[in-house]
Amino acid sequence: MTLEEATPESGFNNRLTHLLPVNTTRSMTTAQERKQQERQARRRRIQRAARAVFADRGYAKTSIEQIAREASLSVGAIYLYFRSKEDLYVSLLEETLELFDVELKQIRSASDLDPSAQLRAAWAFLTQWARNDVESTRVLRLISQPNIRKQLSDEVAATIHKGVNQVREHLASIVRDGVSKGVYQSSSAEQSVDLLWSLLLGVLQANDARINLDLAGAPLDDLSRTALSAVEANLGKAGAGAVASAAN
Repeated sequence: MTLEEATPESGFNNRLTHLLPVNTTRSMTTAQERKQQERQARRRRIQRAARAVFADRGYAKTSIEQIAREASLSVGAIYLYFRSKEDLYVSLLEETLELFDVELKQIRSASDLDPSAQLRAAWAFLTQWARNDVESTRVLRLISQPNIRKQLSDEVAATIHKGVNQVREHLASIVRDGVSKGVYQSSSAEQSVDLLWSLLLGVLQANDARINLDLAGAPLDDLSRTALSAVEANLGKAGAGAVASAAN
């Protein structure tokens, strides 16, 4: 374009051509983000209401209608976000697994703890959680029940899958670090995590049975310590020579 052809109108149109798509895209992105934030806020509101009702009435005696009243929403609004009562109940683990991720990251980053101390700290945290948040332990066990997947939406299933895998990876990383530093004998981290996870669920189940049926048996903390000892025995302790070799 020559200087003579460059009129104010042409300059304005050129700028408009470049700016409109950018601004339109930004506006669309902002609108989408706002819609997503509003959806998440509504979803969290439903989960808070559900947690309160489940804690007060128990899973079996809780209905979607009661949760809707607690959340000041219609029943139909609940079903816009969750497929079923089971779906909503299992979704309560999302917040728990986020907490697990934060706490286990902190434990793994503790430079003053060797891997065996990190594993004990992680297990102590999980035991404390089980003692303080009984309702969430019941949700955790529910995901092990047959046919539960049919009741879950893809969103909830994917979120819980990701959260559980993050927890397992934290634990596996501690074990792998322990092997590489000679703290543990050579071992499959994945198998060790399978054992840890199985024992965690088993400890929770055994503790509930003891309480519900007034059975003789060790309390939760003692069961937890015994379970961790079994895992540590499976991992084994590397000898001094192996530790020195790993250090070098």
